[in-house]
Amino acid sequence: MRNQGSSTWRWGIALAMAAAGLTAGTTAAAAVASPGQRAPVQAVSAAAQQASRALWTPARMAAATPLADATPSPPPGIPSPTHFTGVPTVGALFFTTGSQQHFCTASVVDSPTANLVLTAAHCVYGSSYARNIEFVPRYHDGLQPFGAWAVRSITVAAGWRTSHDPSLDFAFLTVSPPPGTHRPIQQVTGGLRLGIDAGYRHRIEVIGYNNGEDAPIKCATRSFRFGTGQMEFYCNDFQDGTSGGPWIIGFGPQAGTGTVFGVIGGYEEGGDYPWASYSVYFGPPTLKLYWQAELQQL
Repeated sequence: MRNQGSSTWRWGIALAMAAAGLTAGTTAAAAVASPGQRAPVQAVSAAAQQASRALWTPARMAAATPLADATPSPPPGIPSPTHFTGVPTVGALFFTTGSQQHFCTASVVDSPTANLVLTAAHCVYGSSYARNIEFVPRYHDGLQPFGAWAVRSITVAAGWRTSHDPSLDFAFLTVSPPPGTHRPIQQVTGGLRLGIDAGYRHRIEVIGYNNGEDAPIKCATRSFRFGTGQMEFYCNDFQDGTSGGPWIIGFGPQAGTGTVFGVIGGYEEGGDYPWASYSVYFGPPTLKLYWQAELQQL
């Protein structure tokens, strides 16, 4: 936990928050200084980052499998997704757990350091941290138009590590540039604004990478309240691999802009059925974790 700072410190955080373009009902200073355990940050060594780059050949990316789940039939009248070649702000997140190779979905989030990626906590921390993590923006058909970004640090909430609290199923990652660039990722791909306390009911676009497919899907649908601190949407065919996929308000289909106010995760780690998906409601705990991941880079 960061204690209440001086008014100068709080004003600096507020300016940084405005620069990041956050939509928030809670100030950054309050979020960082709120009571509770400080969330752990797992540093990833330069050697481990290099190992990630060496591991994820195009053949291994194509052979990676998502974290597993289940399937009955959907109710009638719900939308279906479309396949497309993706947007720069959203990509596939490749990683290993033990000897298994997997993927999830992740997105770039606006921040003052321009170097934050958002996903579901269950993608990067189960009983231990995932390893060999690499983010590939707009990955499709084996192509890596913006390169592969090795993950440098992983920030998950302490309550997720200790009890897998479904209200804390989100994580922020920092990444290292691929060979050929030294620019932070947001300057290369653009980013999504982070929506805090944005409400439950919206017209949204959701993007994810499905099991057994080599290109992302997107679905125009509506979000609604599922329960305390949890949201839901209906769309067919959101299967394993879409975990961490962003829920976007005001989606810009060319650059992948908009406001991300949830990710597939939370209740049942995103859902047991491919037609019903869930997310944590992004509130002060999300904002607090965002600032912890951001400030540890400064």
